[in-house]
Amino acid sequence: MSLTAALNAALSGLRVNQAHVQLVSANVAHANDPNYAKKTLVRESANLGNDQIGGALVAGYQSAVNVALRRQYESFTARDGLNQTQLDYMSRIQNLLGASSDSAALPRLMSDFTAAWQAFQTQPESAAAQRQIIALGDQLATEVRRLASGIDDIDREIQADLGTNTTQLNDLLAQVFEANLRIKTSDPKGAERLELLDHRDKLVREVAKLVDVRTVERDNGAIALITPAGLSLLDGAPSRFHFDGTHIVAVDGKVVVDSLLREGKLKALLDLRADGTAAGLPASADPATEVIRKLRSQLDVIAGAFTATAGNPPTFAAAYNAGASSLRISASHATTVEATDSTPQMGTITLGGSLAEGDIFEVTIKGKTFSYTATQNDTNLDQIAQKLAALVNADTTLGVTALNGSSSLQLVGASFGEKFTVISSVNGQLPELSGGFFTGTDRYSFKISAELANGTQQLKKNAAPDVVTAVNSSERSFIAIGLSLTSVSYKGLMAGFIGTAASNAKVVTDAAELSHETLSMTEQRYLQDTGVNLDEELANLQVLQNAYAASARLMTVIQTLFDTLQAAVTR
Repeated sequence: MSLTAALNAALSGLRVNQAHVQLVSANVAHANDPNYAKKTLVRESANLGNDQIGGALVAGYQSAVNVALRRQYESFTARDGLNQTQLDYMSRIQNLLGASSDSAALPRLMSDFTAAWQAFQTQPESAAAQRQIIALGDQLATEVRRLASGIDDIDREIQADLGTNTTQLNDLLAQVFEANLRIKTSDPKGAERLELLDHRDKLVREVAKLVDVRTVERDNGAIALITPAGLSLLDGAPSRFHFDGTHIVAVDGKVVVDSLLREGKLKALLDLRADGTAAGLPASADPATEVIRKLRSQLDVIAGAFTATAGNPPTFAAAYNAGASSLRISASHATTVEATDSTPQMGTITLGGSLAEGDIFEVTIKGKTFSYTATQNDTNLDQIAQKLAALVNADTTLGVTALNGSSSLQLVGASFGEKFTVISSVNGQLPELSGGFFTGTDRYSFKISAELANGTQQLKKNAAPDVVTAVNSSERSFIAIGLSLTSVSYKGLMAGFIGTAASNAKVVTDAAELSHETLSMTEQRYLQDTGVNLDEELANLQVLQNAYAASARLMTVIQTLFDTLQAAVTR
């Protein structure tokens, strides 16, 4: 080997070592970056001709690759995206309902409501006991409506999340497409290509959080992305998708692709608000599927349990309605026409019962009280209505006209759109509500009687024993979507509703914990196999240091030889 060849070998060795040191430095700098794969340098011998070896050259760079682990990593990422999204929304629902049947409002309110009726049964003349029942009944109905509104809010959040994440999927697929283009045009042996591959792998894992995806390698360095169910996400140009408010639709072809998504965040969101009602499908048994549909149905059943009049044993409504009035005579008012911009308010006071001399009838309209005491000349309630009408009509500033009829008094406002309050009583007793303690047909309209709420009527005292029996009966059955209860009381219905939701949330929580642990272990295995090992890199640095020193020593020896030759020639 000539001195020139030796010098070239030493220089090439220094250049390769320098490149290798830079690579090791990059590896060390990214040791904690989960999106960075360990890089290695590929060397090759430099041939100077005439069978002379001229040292080493950098032939290219390689990334650590484990295709099988990478696919597992992507698969478990999609599953974790599904389970973590389910956990997120089930946790929100639990926060809305209450963490358990002990802390949730519905079972507690039902217990207090039952206790209030029991107290009223023992003290039917107690005004405080009446007020307690009415207040708790109002709270119970308000809680049902609050839950109904809260479920709707969560449903809207899921819809918004679906729209946002569908847009994010489109953006990620566009970025993968751009990365494919850059990889195809990059130097196959260059360091830039490896950085692009790292970036693309990161993007694919971001896609996997949203949908389950499989990667297919193409000959030109690009990849295609396809779901296991056969939906093409990217193969050349990226597919685009749109959330139409109910389904995820492929923009090209306008095809619904919900069924082609098996895991990932988008699948979880679709499942949470899925609804097979229109198709006549039974509810899914999966605790994280059709959750919104199930909760709405169950709240409707709760409302119906208090307003339905048919059932065996008798329902709450049937028990209350069947109670006889405890009043000998009464005057009850009901608004028959609500005031609007085009109509005046109208209402009717109905007189009923047995008239006696000395009965005191009072009607308070707009805060003004009109009172009439029955005399021995008053023989029927028609006469009482006539006397009361005369008193009302005598006040020309009231703005209300009274028209007497058969045992009734109709009140008509003088102005459109003007509401007025009416309180009627006989002998200081408000009329008893004949029926309909709770009103409404569903979770939105469920509430206590307006007359009880505004204080114009009172509870039927004689209804208390039957109501107590009805609310305590544990022989009831309640069937809703996702809920089947037998041999329970009204409190059992509330506890079953909360308990079923809590049980479903526990199943989802356990699945989410398992999938997260599985993903973490897979990620660790993947990083151990493809990530940077600091001990290994430090060992490489020591080797490079020795090689660098050897090359430098060789150059020093060659320099000495050249100096010796030059001195010999110039003598």
